[in-house]
This record gives sequence, structure tokens and C-alpha cells, in this order.
Amino acid sequence: MDKRTCIKCEIEYPLEDKYFALAHASSTRRVTVCRQCRKEYDRKYREAKKEEQEEVVGDGMYTIKEEPVESKKHRLLKAFNHIHLQAFGEQLTENIYYCKNDECVQITNNTCEKCNKTMETIGFIDYNESGDK
Repeated sequence: MDKRTCIKCEIEYPLEDKYFALAHASSTRRVTVCRQCRKEYDRKYREAKKEEQEEVVGDGMYTIKEEPVESKKHRLLKAFNHIHLQAFGEQLTENIYYCKNDECVQITNNTCEKCNKTMETIGFIDYNESGDK
């Protein structure tokens, strides 16, 4: 009977399905890590992934990850400019203001209508002739 040594735990096992999985479903080749070591690796990997997830919503089907502030500002700015283009048929050339507290955007003035605090200027999107950023 053939034997193989696991490269992780360095224990010698018989070369059987019980100890070493097939490398591919249609192959006769075996993996080099025993099932016990692979199971331990998979468990640690799942735990690390579980810690990465920040918040689970509702029945656990969806996860919400915190979006970086700069990415959120850029996305809001692009959406606001697109809506302006659809409504008025021209690119937005005015400043756009963003409120961190309420996460809202507006172009009228730099004071938030909801919380009456000064809003941050996030600029405007300048498009070239092709319409790309």
C-alpha cells in the first residue's frame, strides 16, 4: 500500500480517500495536504471571513459593508450630475454641497436644510466631449 506524508502536519498516512482527497474529480492524482489539515484551514478561513463582515441586515441574506466616504461622495456627485443632465439637457457647472450628518447633496446653498449645518463642497464633474469622466 502506498503512503504519503502531509506537507502541513508531516504525518505519514496511507494514500486513500479517507486521508487525501482527489486533486480533480476526473483525476487519479491526490492532494498533498491531508483532510484533517484541510478541514482546519477551511475552518480558520471561514472564521476570518465572518469577522470581515461588518453588519448583517434582516434575515442574513444581505450584508452591508461601510463604503469609504470619498467613494460615496464621488457616487453621489456623479448621480446628481446625471439627474441634472437628464432634467435640463446640460452638464452641471455649479458647486455641489454634501452634508456628512444627513448624507444629502444639494446645489442651492451650502447650508443643510435638514440640520442647518454648513455643508462640504465636493465640486462638480467635468466631462470631456465623449461624455466620460
